[in-house]
Amino acid sequence: MISTTLRNRGFTLIELVTVIVILGVASAGIASFVRGSMQTYIDVSTREQLLSESRFAIERLKRELRNALPNSVRITGNTSYHCMEFVPINWATVYTDLPDAGDVTYEIDVVALHDINNVPYELPGGDNFAVVYPTRSEDVFDANNGHRVTVSGCSDDGDGDCTTLDDSDNIVQLEVTGLLAQESPASRVYLIDRAVSYCVYQNRLIRYENDLLVNQLGAFPGLPVIAGHVANVLSADPVNNPQEDDPFRIISTSLQSNSIAEIRLRFIDNNEQIAYQQEIHIANIP
Repeated sequence: MISTTLRNRGFTLIELVTVIVILGVASAGIASFVRGSMQTYIDVSTREQLLSESRFAIERLKRELRNALPNSVRITGNTSYHCMEFVPINWATVYTDLPDAGDVTYEIDVVALHDINNVPYELPGGDNFAVVYPTRSEDVFDANNGHRVTVSGCSDDGDGDCTTLDDSDNIVQLEVTGLLAQESPASRVYLIDRAVSYCVYQNRLIRYENDLLVNQLGAFPGLPVIAGHVANVLSADPVNNPQEDDPFRIISTSLQSNSIAEIRLRFIDNNEQIAYQQEIHIANIP
């Protein structure tokens, strides 16, 4: 008769500790790999978001500045904010006659206000202004300089409505409230109604619209934000003593050449940095 002795088999303490050590080392390696992959994903996502946000802001600023009224760009600021203000052109055309002091009513005779597709220009609601030969920003923002007058209406020799395109000589009359101090060598007149400001304030790029004011406004809380994460260090006097890191700068030009607005913006988020430097030419013709 053969007898078989069965023995219980299991893990010894040394084997269990060895397995735990091996699993711990493997887990640490896997965790390090996962952590590195996650950090790479976060860095790429941050870079893409920062790039998209900054590109949108720069492109919008460039497009609006290219349509600015010549010599309307001005800058103000201190160590808390820097602002660049300009006036968009609603319409530009050629005049044939300016009002004289002896006129009963003041009118500017201009080429009919419609484009090549005969789509008429309509004066927007609110205040509208005509500007002739502005050589400084003060000529645009201060009506007392005699280069800007208020437009109260528009009429023609057809049915009196400028938007119906029934004028016989293709000349319409802008009804204005005052006289102009100087004629334009090219007989150009610009129609405007508001100012636009871009400001760097509290590490954000903001944009707002406002009336034409003699004294330029600054930045304040509650304004619409175009982009965040702006890292420029603002100087105390960007007009008279600009510094290398100032976000806005105007390069002085003559009346025979285009104006140049220089934009320098730095964006930083999660140690990712993007810097832009753009020179935007502002045409000195319509």
